[in-house]
Amino acid sequence: MATKSKKKAYVKLQCGACKRVNYSVKKSKGQDIEKKLELSKFCSWCRGHKPHKETKK
Repeated sequence: MATKSKKKAYVKLQCGACKRVNYSVKKSKGQDIEKKLELSKFCSWCRGHKPHKETKK
């Protein structure tokens, strides 16, 4: 039977252009805990692909 891994945490991603929180994703709590996650995601308010950065909870 599979067990739940406690090495991941949910983080919120905020649009770099309009500053709205659009996504929540799982992030590994391993070696890169101090680095902020940055992904190019689609923002429905800006209507385009924009860089999204990790925010505080």
